[in-house]
Amino acid sequence: KRRWNNEVVIATYDKRCYSIMDIPFDQSPSSLPVQGLGISHAQYFAQKKKITLKYPNAKPMIQVQGRNDQPIYLPAEVVCANELDPQIRAKLPLVASYTPRIRHEAIEEMRRYLLPGAQKSQGGGLLPALGIGLLDERVVVNVTKLPLPVIVAAGGRIPEGQGGNWAPLTAKANYNANPNKVVQMNVVVVYHKSIKSSYQSVYKRVADMIRHHNATYQFGSKPFGVVEAGDMNQHWGAIERYFGGTKLPDNVFVLDLARPPRGQSNDPAYGAVKCFLAKGGFLSQFVNFQTHDHGRSRDARDEKKSTTILSGVARQILSKCGVRVWWVTIPKEVPLPAVFVGIDVFHAPRKFDPKEGKRKAGKESIAAIIVQILRSHNPAENSLVEIYCETESRAAGKEMELGPAMNRAVSNALKAFKVAPSSCYIFRDGVGDNSIEQVSQQEIPAVRQALSNPGQVVGAKTKAANVPLSYIVCQKRIATKFLTLQGDAIPCGGLITDIQGPQYKTFYINGTSPPFSTPKPVRFVMAHNDPPLYGVSPSKLSWALCHDYPNWAGPIKLPAPVQMAHKLAELAGEMGDCGDTINHKKFAGKIHFL
Repeated sequence: KRRWNNEVVIATYDKRCYSIMDIPFDQSPSSLPVQGLGISHAQYFAQKKKITLKYPNAKPMIQVQGRNDQPIYLPAEVVCANELDPQIRAKLPLVASYTPRIRHEAIEEMRRYLLPGAQKSQGGGLLPALGIGLLDERVVVNVTKLPLPVIVAAGGRIPEGQGGNWAPLTAKANYNANPNKVVQMNVVVVYHKSIKSSYQSVYKRVADMIRHHNATYQFGSKPFGVVEAGDMNQHWGAIERYFGGTKLPDNVFVLDLARPPRGQSNDPAYGAVKCFLAKGGFLSQFVNFQTHDHGRSRDARDEKKSTTILSGVARQILSKCGVRVWWVTIPKEVPLPAVFVGIDVFHAPRKFDPKEGKRKAGKESIAAIIVQILRSHNPAENSLVEIYCETESRAAGKEMELGPAMNRAVSNALKAFKVAPSSCYIFRDGVGDNSIEQVSQQEIPAVRQALSNPGQVVGAKTKAANVPLSYIVCQKRIATKFLTLQGDAIPCGGLITDIQGPQYKTFYINGTSPPFSTPKPVRFVMAHNDPPLYGVSPSKLSWALCHDYPNWAGPIKLPAPVQMAHKLAELAGEMGDCGDTINHKKFAGKIHFL
C-alpha cells in the first residue's frame, strides 16, 4: 500500500490516467457496491463498460481520484502502472548501449557489404556497385595511458584501482578541522507531510554523518527551524511563508525532505523552490523519498541502501558549503595562483507547437560561467574551495557572444577572492569546428581584460602584467570511438594525439564508461596557448581536472570547471526566471548548484 499510494496508474480500457488515493484490501469488485446504483462494481463493468471481469472476487480495489476530486474505484485487473519496473529501468542502458566487442563485430559485418569482393555470394558489394571504393583498413593510432592523478581525501590517497569510483572511500574521511574555526549551520528542515513521523530521525542521521567527517561546517543536533510542506504550491508556498515571516540568522542551510507527487520521479516544485532560495543566497539540499524511503527500512538491505544514499548526501552538503572533499594534484608546471574558467550553455528541449506545426524552442537558453581559483599545490593549504559562478539567460539557441558575461564573471571572482593570478585556463563547451575561431576571438580578449585589472586585490599593482592564457574547446558530442586491434575497449585515460585537425592542435582523452557500453572520448582543441604555458601538458592538466568534480555520477571525461558549468546551466534552466535572480555574490566560495 505504501508503495502505490500517490502513484499514477492507467485504466487499460480507456487509457486514462488516475492518481491512487487508497487501496482498500477488504473489498473486491463483487463486494463493493457502486454508490447510488445498487449494483456491484463487477456488475457495473459488465453492464456499463461491457467488460466481463476475469477475477470479480479478487482483492483489493484501487481508489483513484476522479472528476471534481471525487473518489472512484477500479478493479485491480483493469489498471497498470505508467512507468517501467525499477529493475527494468535499471537495465535500459543494456539495451541502448553496445560493448566494444559487439561494436567491433558489427563493423566487420558491415564491411562485408561495402568492400569490393568481400561478399562473394551476392555480387561485389553495395558501394562498389555504385563506383565507390572503401579502404580495407581502419585508422590505426597510438594510445598513451594517462595515469590516475594523485587524489587525496582527508590525508589518504585513493588507490589507482579505484580511479573510476572513489567516492565511497571518502565515507570515513576525517578532515580534522580546527575546532575554533568550525561553522555551525542553522538548518531549516522542510519535510513532506507524508513523512512527518520520520523526518527527525532522518535529519539526525544526516547531521551525525556530517559531524563524523569533522569538517569546517557542522549541523546541530536539532534543526533551527521546521517547515511542513505538501505538493506543488503547498511546497514552495510553505517555504515562502516561513522565510517571509521568520527572522533568520547567518549560515542558513535548507534540508528539503521531499516526496514527489503522483508517482513522479522528481519533485515538480524543485525548480520553484531552488529559484526562491537561490534569490536569497540560501544553500539547500533535496533528499528524494520517492527514490528511497529513509524513514522505513524493511530489512538490512534497505538500511544499507539508505545509509549509502545519505552518506552521499552528507558529502554533497559539505561540498555545497565549500569543503574540498578531496584534492586532485595538477601538473606542478602550472603557474599559481591559477584561474580555471568553465563555460557551457544549456538549451531547453524543443517542444511541438500545434499552431505552427513544428518543434520550437521551449524557453531561453542559459549560459553558465564557473571561475575556480587554485593558489597552492599543497593539499593542506586548499581545504576550502574558491569558486565563483554566474549565469546569463539569452535568446533560445544562442551559443556565442559571451565575452561581456565572461569578463564580468572573472572580474567579480578576482575581487571576491582578492587574487592576482599567474595563469588562466579556459575550458569552453558547445563550440563546433566552424565556430572556434570566431568564439575564441570574442572571448579571449574579454577574459584578458578582466585578468589585467586586479581591482580590489590587496598589494596588486594598478595594472597587472599580461597573464598567460590557454583556451581549450571541449567537444563531447563526437562520433569517434577507439577500439583496440582485437576489438576491445582502450583503457580509461587513453590519450590519442595522432588525429589532428586542420588548424588547431588536438588531442582525445578516453573517459570512463559502464561495463556494458563503449567509452566515448572527448576531443580537446587547443584554440590558443600563450608561450609561458608551453611547458604545461594540456592533456595531463585536463585529465587531472576531470577528477575534481565533487559528486559527478556519470562518465569521467570532462574537466570539472566545464562540467560544473553544465550542471549550473541545467539547474538555472529549471528555474522560472532562468536563474536571473541567483545571488551569485553570496554564493562565492560555495558549490551551491550540485
